[in-house]
Amino acid sequence: MERGLSSAMAALSALFALSWSVFLLADGSAPDLDIRAVGAVFLAQSVITAVRGLRMRLSRTDAAVALVLAVLGQAVIALGGTSRVVVGQRCLLAVPAVLLATALLPRWVGRWVCVVAVGAQVAASWPADGPAAALESVWPVVATAVAGGVLVPLMRTAGDRADRAQRQVRAVKAAASRAAGRREAHRHFQGVLHDEISTALQAISMPGVPVTRLREAAAGAVAALAAAPTGPGLGGRTDLAAVVRSLRPPQGTTMTIEVTGQVPVPPEVAEALTGAAREALRNVEDHAGARAVQVSLRQGTRDHTDNTGRGSDGFTLLVTDDGRGFPAEELSATSVGLRRSVIRRMAAVGGSAEVSSTPGRGTTVRLQWSPPAAAPATTTAAGAADRPGVAEDTVGRMQAAVGDVRRPLAAVCLPFLAVMGIIAAVHTLQTPGTGHLLVWYVILAVITVALLLRAETVIPRPVACAACVFAVVGALGSFHVLPLAGLADYTSWPVGAVTPLLTLLVIVRPAWEALTALAVEQIGIVVLVIAGPPIASSAGATAALVVPALFAPALGVITGLAIGRTVARLGGATAHAEAERSVTLAAEAARQAREELHSRRLADLGEAIVPLLTDVASGRCTSDDPGVRERARLLDGAVRDEIHLPGVLDRSARELLSRVRGEDCAVFIQSDSDDPHPPAFLRLLLTTALNCGPTPRELYLTVNATQGGVRASLVLLPGHEVRARALREAVAEAVTGSVVENSLSSTWVEADVRAT
Repeated sequence: MERGLSSAMAALSALFALSWSVFLLADGSAPDLDIRAVGAVFLAQSVITAVRGLRMRLSRTDAAVALVLAVLGQAVIALGGTSRVVVGQRCLLAVPAVLLATALLPRWVGRWVCVVAVGAQVAASWPADGPAAALESVWPVVATAVAGGVLVPLMRTAGDRADRAQRQVRAVKAAASRAAGRREAHRHFQGVLHDEISTALQAISMPGVPVTRLREAAAGAVAALAAAPTGPGLGGRTDLAAVVRSLRPPQGTTMTIEVTGQVPVPPEVAEALTGAAREALRNVEDHAGARAVQVSLRQGTRDHTDNTGRGSDGFTLLVTDDGRGFPAEELSATSVGLRRSVIRRMAAVGGSAEVSSTPGRGTTVRLQWSPPAAAPATTTAAGAADRPGVAEDTVGRMQAAVGDVRRPLAAVCLPFLAVMGIIAAVHTLQTPGTGHLLVWYVILAVITVALLLRAETVIPRPVACAACVFAVVGALGSFHVLPLAGLADYTSWPVGAVTPLLTLLVIVRPAWEALTALAVEQIGIVVLVIAGPPIASSAGATAALVVPALFAPALGVITGLAIGRTVARLGGATAHAEAERSVTLAAEAARQAREELHSRRLADLGEAIVPLLTDVASGRCTSDDPGVRERARLLDGAVRDEIHLPGVLDRSARELLSRVRGEDCAVFIQSDSDDPHPPAFLRLLLTTALNCGPTPRELYLTVNATQGGVRASLVLLPGHEVRARALREAVAEAVTGSVVENSLSSTWVEADVRAT
């Protein structure tokens, strides 16, 4: 907000400097040295203020200097007679002091500064012009003070509110990113458990596996456990062709790889494809009974083709074997390998995976990925001014900076409308035959207020253009009944009456519309002055009278343009910066969440698993040792439990399951979802079942997702009354509506539990 205020003040000061420059050069009728000295001093002040505003160095000292110069300037002009300087030019002495005071000083100090500036001008005009004219002459200064006094605090308050809202948005995005990071890390860890850890432990538990393969699998598993997921990349590309060429063929098969050229993709896509392809090849090795495998990578997908019929982006990878195949209906949706290691991996990066197979004719796994559609190119600022939606964009950026744009617009326009209405009524009473001008102004004020109420949405171009035509035609047509000499005072009030409307439109509509209307009015006044009877003794004196009258509406319109565009740019820059910051914070929050979950899960499992894998990878132990094989078998059971019940089993529960497995209890755990389940209840269910009574022969735990929770089913063979009684008591305390049944053949438990 401070940058916007400083930039707007710099633009206004540049206009003041231009006005004083034209006045000094055109004032051929008033060569008095004191007037020129006042003009030179205020010209210098305006230039200095403009430069300091651009450099963001405006301070309370600038406001104090402006007030001192305004009071002294009015005094110098009054000593020689205020008639030497037209009233519009005298107002320009006080306006900078008022604007700087409202923008830079505390509110109560700024009010007193405004009172002093207005009082100095009234005091200077009172002796020569009379009380009525003196009070009338300060209306632009008073309107500016009112607008500034309302607008500046409103902008600061709105800016603070926008900052708070942005902080809340960032907090929400960070929380969402943390949740997304945890889900991503969870799924990554599940994939590592299945693809690397379980595979390595199974290999260790089986006799006869080559030592080189054991060591390679164990080393890969340790490395996979230690590596936390990195998440979406912020840049860089990976050549997928090189990754595919490095794939290891399944044992006992020959593999051919067909790759043409380079296939650059984001690193996270390459990682997902690598994991999915390895799992597909592992399935060939474990289940297909194949002799040959073909891996084919090509650019493009069948769903994205250019006008030649070839794929235009992305890639397609085919893994085809000549194995035994299987019926399509046997492909279970709950298959751990396919669901987590193939389909989920590709879906996580926006790709897809398809598996097709026919008994006796092999299997084909198709992996596809296409980059997301690119966002439309951003239009440059220059081009934006010409496109139909620029007004909506400008208003949107202003809303990002100040909230409801109607409030600051009302603070700018309504004081001018009110004061100008009083002046219009007074001059209409004093000038016979001008009653229709008062009617014109009332209609103009109604139009301005109506458009102000529509400013937050969209003002149609035909409506805006019609309003401009009505305003300009009425202002120029007023000189049919008003004298051109009235440009020296407020007799020509219709000239400035168009200011609020044009100021409003230059902010909320494309600027050229209001600026064109302003130029037409200015050119029309110049033409009328040139073509009409003389209004002063010389061309210089005429210019001295006309220039301030021309600057009256121009100053308001260009002020509105400067403030509106500055605030819009500030809002756009703020929104862009907040978006960049939100992205950074969200990425950091997701990264931290991934690392935290990975570290926690690794601490739970790694203490038992990593030492064994490390020993195998280093050659310190081999699968020739039956104790090593048994240890690997039990750990593989724990890993598979963790795959199906992520985050549920603590150390004591895992040790309990390993113990009963060691006592030849067959444990089968299944889940239709890899999302975390209610840990407390499931741990209670397992520990109660296995700690009460003798070790069962078989244990089946099935967990199915339901709306708002899960349904847990536990079956133990054979049945046991003591175990069933303990389960009834434990389950009854934990949930309501549970069922526990017991017979000689089995004990059965079923319960619905809300996810926690």
